[in-house]
Amino acid sequence: MALIETGDDISSIKLIYIFNLVGSLIYPILLIGAYVAYEKKPAAAEWLQSHYQFQLNGFFITLLWLVTSWGLLWTGNLYGLAVMVVWIVWNISRSVKGWKTLKAQKAIPNPRSWFFG
Repeated sequence: MALIETGDDISSIKLIYIFNLVGSLIYPILLIGAYVAYEKKPAAAEWLQSHYQFQLNGFFITLLWLVTSWGLLWTGNLYGLAVMVVWIVWNISRSVKGWKTLKAQKAIPNPRSWFFG
């Protein structure tokens, strides 16, 4: 039994995409989404595993974006704000693309992609 019970896989994936969108403003929610994806992925159907992998990959890329942005801001470089804005647009675009692909009941073609699968 998982720590967070979310129901079926499609509902879980939708919830994680919502967490990713909200996580653009409230970062700790991204951790919850990554945890749910990590826990649910092994038992999911293959096409749904691609969505979980897409979400997990997005989480780790997000960490890279955020550490870069915070590092720039901490050193007084305002380019960190630009990095943050680019990350927010990237995160929203990636979540919407994943949601649309899920709605069409298709697998993410390249779930390990740094862009939009």
